Amino acid sequence: MYEVSDSAVAVKRRVTLDDVAKVAHVATSTASRALNRPGRINAETEALVHQVANDLGYERPEIFWRRTHVLTQKIGVTIRLQEYQMLAAIQDKMILDQYLPVLYPAVSTRVLQTVKREFNNVDGLIIDNPQIPGRIRLEIPNTEPLVVTNCLMDETTCVVPDTEQGVAVLLTHLSSLRHQSITYFYAKDRWLDRSVLQALRSGCERDGLVLHTVGNVGDSLESGHRAVSAWRKHLDSVAVFCGALSAIGFMEELDQSLRVSVPDDVSVVAIGDAFIGRLHQPRTTTLEVPYRKIGTEAVRQLVSQIRHRSRVEKRVKLVNMRLVNGGTTGFF
Repeated sequence: MYEVSDSAVAVKRRVTLDDVAKVAHVATSTASRALNRPGRINAETEALVHQVANDLGYERPEIFWRRTHVLTQKIGVTIRLQEYQMLAAIQDKMILDQYLPVLYPAVSTRVLQTVKREFNNVDGLIIDNPQIPGRIRLEIPNTEPLVVTNCLMDETTCVVPDTEQGVAVLLTHLSSLRHQSITYFYAKDRWLDRSVLQALRSGCERDGLVLHTVGNVGDSLESGHRAVSAWRKHLDSVAVFCGALSAIGFMEELDQSLRVSVPDDVSVVAIGDAFIGRLHQPRTTTLEVPYRKIGTEAVRQLVSQIRHRSRVEKRVKLVNMRLVNGGTTGFF
């Protein structure tokens, strides 16, 4: 015979599988099998879990949501304002689907607090590039509907650029120009930078190219200026930057301090926003992150979750990248 503690009875929030498992003294996975896959565990344990679930008032998440949630026609968006192309695409798609975007500060230390505080005030959330993806699921395991962009997070629908495909296109371009060595400058705290790094390593190994990496390089003109000293250690024929501003800063410093010519002496490639690369002369060759397509797809996935909660599927949606040829890559 089990005992229901006072604390379990007094729970005012929605009863979860964890609550049922704790009172029944079984693992959460066991409680899940008992309630969702009958016949998979011991009959006595299964009966116990069902009794505990009934006593505590447990409901499946989709049933609870439909019973208690009144649609607000609002979607919360946590995104840096610098990602203006993606934000514009999100707003355009929401308007078409008759939703109102509600913007929250994209400060990494506040994302979790924002999710906790605001989730019940909107119909769903889009979080761009969360710095603490694991903690969101750990501390708020039933946060749905939710779509994450430009970052991978377990058991969540994610919309990300296809970095493996994009890097393959980039390496094909560089190989056609007879380049044999690359220096990659990146920031270690972003999923995009790490994903590009992994794709570059495997691609360069496959194609017989030499790869040197320099981490902790932010996307700013000043970071690009400082990167010149690191590039001089190997004098690779290609410098790749995960960010358009750092690539531009690098080229400025090469010209002003070393009188090194781009692309005659070194080719430069940016990964990110191709529009920023167009502001530089010559225009920067850019492996473009498709922010507008990512934003549109994120809204599409979230609205589908909102409208079909009983059959929500967690998925990773890859969006192809494209190489925008500028005047900063040439023959070696």
